[in-house]
Amino acid sequence: MSNLHTHMQYNDPLTIIARKGDAVDPYVDRTDSLPVINSMITLLEIPSSTDKVVISGFVEIDQHVYEKKQKLAENEFLVHYGMGTIQFHPSQEGRVHLCRYKGRGLIMYPASRIYAMITRNPDVIKTLQDFIEESQRKLDETQLAMERVEEVIQQSIDQTGQARRATDHANQAADEAIEAANRAKDAYQTTRLVYKSPVSDLRELRDTYPFPEIGWTVQTYKDGKRYRYDGNNWIEIDLFGQNLQVVNPYRDGLMSVAEHLKLNEIPLEVQDRVIVFCKESYVFQEVIGVVAPFPFHGEILDVKGFCGVYGETETEIRIEKSRDLINWVDIMESPLEFNALAHVDNKKAKFSNKQVSAGDLFRIQIIKAGLDIQHLTIQLTIRT
Repeated sequence: MSNLHTHMQYNDPLTIIARKGDAVDPYVDRTDSLPVINSMITLLEIPSSTDKVVISGFVEIDQHVYEKKQKLAENEFLVHYGMGTIQFHPSQEGRVHLCRYKGRGLIMYPASRIYAMITRNPDVIKTLQDFIEESQRKLDETQLAMERVEEVIQQSIDQTGQARRATDHANQAADEAIEAANRAKDAYQTTRLVYKSPVSDLRELRDTYPFPEIGWTVQTYKDGKRYRYDGNNWIEIDLFGQNLQVVNPYRDGLMSVAEHLKLNEIPLEVQDRVIVFCKESYVFQEVIGVVAPFPFHGEILDVKGFCGVYGETETEIRIEKSRDLINWVDIMESPLEFNALAHVDNKKAKFSNKQVSAGDLFRIQIIKAGLDIQHLTIQLTIRT
């Protein structure tokens, strides 16, 4: 368990949660994926200067080396171990890097020691604690006002309920008289049949008679069904020619035996096949590919993207195709994109080339990796 140190000589102390770094309370391995902002990365914990910070593809330089040359190379970084910050070359601005280190703990500052300048004449400042207390006071006042409003609303509801009950009693007698008249009308409408010209099927029925009246009756000659409009929907009431036999290989029915055999000879050749690209854990600006060639001719039908852990920023992905694993061609007109905080893509991806030949190889190119996005799956559907 980490020790909690506070400087109690202050009313609002600075709090440090620190680990001892021994066998009982060791430093914790940390892996932070963070963006470079203003040439700096602020780690989520204070790193151990003994164990150092490791960033793939970069070299850490010491403070005294930096003081001599006063600048960093593109592949160098400087760690301020007391503050938990890492300084980079300006060319790394906006890029996300994976930082591995051993965490020593945290430094937490009280809200009363974080201030903002309100005006410069004269200099007036407010602390974060001032804003918090002022907000709480406003919330308390709002809560009291809402309680008074709720009392007035409840009184109005009670009065409205009394008036509604009186109106209900007055309307009940009129409703009973109307109900008796409606029952007589319903008895007539449920038995009335007004025959109209037949149509081919139910879809044509709705198009031909868009504003039917109760009792209209229409037959669909494709299947022999008869429909009656009941005031809300077309209801099937009977089937003309129910005694006709269905066709089989030996006897004619609703179609001839020859038509039946010819229909059975038509092959079902269309089939949708799927290529899946997966990346477990964190996703970076990288290439993810499928080594085996796709063995069929076809056409790209759709692409879908999913991620188990969404990214804090946008992600952009392109799909590339090759015949020799050397020359790759981008087949996207617009990329597959994940919006920030989204588990699925935004369905705006378009292809400039959908044709697939047997032997084509595919891969995905991560153009922009969202912050902390993990467990990526891309599903490419090809119709063969």
